[in-house]
Amino acid sequence: MKNFEIRRERLLQALGRQQQAQPASTLLKLMHGADSEWSGSLKTINRDLEWLEGKGVVQPEEQGNGLPILWRISKYQHELKLLPIEAMTLSAIFDHAERFGLKTHTEQLTELRNFAIHVMNHQTRRGIDLGRRITSGTRFMVLRPGRYDAALLTRLQQAIFRDEPLAVTYRPRDADDALCVYQLKPLALSLQDSNTYLSALVAEEQWLDGYQPDPQKPRGKYGSNGPGELCALMLHRIVAIDTGRVNIADPEGYDVHSLEAQRHLMTLHGDGEIRLELRLGANLYNRLWENPLTDDQVLQPDGAEHWKLTCNLLDSQGLRLFLLSNAADIEVLGPVGLREHVRDNLRKAVALYSA
Repeated sequence: MKNFEIRRERLLQALGRQQQAQPASTLLKLMHGADSEWSGSLKTINRDLEWLEGKGVVQPEEQGNGLPILWRISKYQHELKLLPIEAMTLSAIFDHAERFGLKTHTEQLTELRNFAIHVMNHQTRRGIDLGRRITSGTRFMVLRPGRYDAALLTRLQQAIFRDEPLAVTYRPRDADDALCVYQLKPLALSLQDSNTYLSALVAEEQWLDGYQPDPQKPRGKYGSNGPGELCALMLHRIVAIDTGRVNIADPEGYDVHSLEAQRHLMTLHGDGEIRLELRLGANLYNRLWENPLTDDQVLQPDGAEHWKLTCNLLDSQGLRLFLLSNAADIEVLGPVGLREHVRDNLRKAVALYSA
């Protein structure tokens, strides 16, 4: 964080601790009292207050009769305070987000991230950069994120805030690289698997250059499911965003965590939770004893070297990938359909390696 950013932050802290509006001269005294090494002037304080006013952070109050202007925090401005331990946690969150492909999102909060690093390093007596003492990681391979224009992300965020319909030019999967313009209502953003997805309700769609999808084929994943339907769009497949020409209401009771919304975002199989039954080897038993699949998970001995796991959860793409990636240590006992899915995919893998 640069010196003038630190100074303005401390000025806001000084003003935020006052119950009433204060003149710049009083704030100058408060700044000197809080930091004996600071040697700023009244001119500097006035310049900072004018800058903060331009950002909508502080507001002036004219007293008239030649009296000095009083300054107060704007109605919706809250003083930001971070303890060193809180700053360390926030730094870890930023690191974890970037590791999973959300660098563009974290860049929107650069000043907050720099402030957290400043708080950590300002409070430590060790003379080291504490930003180098905390990180995040995963046992799994993390794919590089799809590339997209950061301005498109901002436009989507603004539209969700403003309840605004959009015209989105999109490149669907499995459409021979054709483009389609969706008149849609942006509903929510989902950040997952190194990518950002838009949950949306499409009202109209217009294919460009005469392309028409095959009506006999199911609609491609991560594209429109047709007018009047929810869908999930990949941010890096959005080509352009314009103002929508169709007024579109939110679906009644829409919730991004609902089964209907998640079905498109996460690929869910079935209409509700399943009763999962697994037979585990020692390696997976140790792992799932420490890090359960669900809160209601139950583990019981099953012979001398195996354990039986039961729990209730959604049959998702994530669950199926987990079972396949640990297939040597897991036998799916139920449901039957899930057992058959794992068995059939393992047979395909064996056939590939038997060639």
